[in-house]
This record gives sequence, structure tokens and C-alpha cells, in this order.
Amino acid sequence: MSWKFRIINTAIMAFFLTCLMTIYITFINLGFVENFVSAWLKAWALAAPAAFICVLFLAQPVQKLTKKLLKEDKKSNL
Repeated sequence: MSWKFRIINTAIMAFFLTCLMTIYITFINLGFVENFVSAWLKAWALAAPAAFICVLFLAQPVQKLTKKLLKEDKKSNL
């Protein structure tokens, strides 16, 4: 995979993941209050950069681990 692909893929994944998670957690914590959108945007602005960095560093090791686990699972099914 090229670095360009990894960066764009990571940005998209972090964007969608943090949007969904921060909407959910903000709603759980506050309910649908008058300032919901501003509270959610603040939570998202804090979460998005952290998620980007986490996905950037963890995606490849997680993919390798998954491949390893699936290969071992394949062997045990024989």
C-alpha cells in the first residue's frame, strides 16, 4: 500500500468512526439538549486527531494479526 492511500484511508476511517462515536456518546451523556450540536462538534474536534493517529499506527499491525489469526483458524478446520 502506498503512503498516499494509507493517509487518505486513515483520514476517512477516523472521520466516520469519530463522527458516529461522538454523536452516540454525546447523546448518551447529554440527551438531545439545545446545545447538542456544539457539544458534539467539540467532542469530535478532540477525538478526530487522536483517532487519526491511532488508526495510522494500529491499522497495519491489526491487519497482520487478523491474517495470522485467520491462517491459524484455517489450519484448525482441516
